[in-house]
Amino acid sequence: MKISVIIPVLQDAKTIHATLEELFLKHDPEEVIVVDGGSTDRTREVASEWTKVLNCPGGGRARQMNAGADAASGDVLLFLFPGTKLPAKGLEKVKHTLAHGAHAGRFRMGFDNPQWFLKLYSSYTRFHFFSNGDEGFFIRRPLFHQMYGFREDVPHEGIDFYRRLRKLIHPVILKDPVITFSGKLPGIQGLKERLIRMFIPIPLRTLF
Repeated sequence: MKISVIIPVLQDAKTIHATLEELFLKHDPEEVIVVDGGSTDRTREVASEWTKVLNCPGGGRARQMNAGADAASGDVLLFLFPGTKLPAKGLEKVKHTLAHGAHAGRFRMGFDNPQWFLKLYSSYTRFHFFSNGDEGFFIRRPLFHQMYGFREDVPHEGIDFYRRLRKLIHPVILKDPVITFSGKLPGIQGLKERLIRMFIPIPLRTLF
């Protein structure tokens, strides 16, 4: 079983080196594909020191992840965001989970910062309804193609993808969390907006 790790990036020169360094030195991945959405900083240059980089300007992150999936050669696709680290033996745990009958899933999510609202946010990631895309989604390639990948015409592709996935199968949530650099998040207001996206239908969100 081969896992292809797909990392969509945009203006991530400050975090992509640490992400790839940790991934390659601690997890020994079989394939890593970085997909750049049109960065004007040194993101592509830094990432290319570690692995191949696809150019996919415009169209958003969903398009980047779909392009990475098309270029991948693995049996399993794992989508990891820059500034996020897998737990110890993360790839092995994915393989073990899939070898025992699972078809897709994700990790829980944690942060490198002990602030209370980040702990609160992390606690909700143990629930299926709280799946935003940051948690390291993994999925068997045939199922990903059956779903036609990520929709490129919706504003929050991760939420949409997981909701569609749950209509087909029961994905697995691994107990060990990915750890995200808290500087990648937009603070309390940004987390509030994410909570609204999770719980409130689109037509009602304009009230908040």
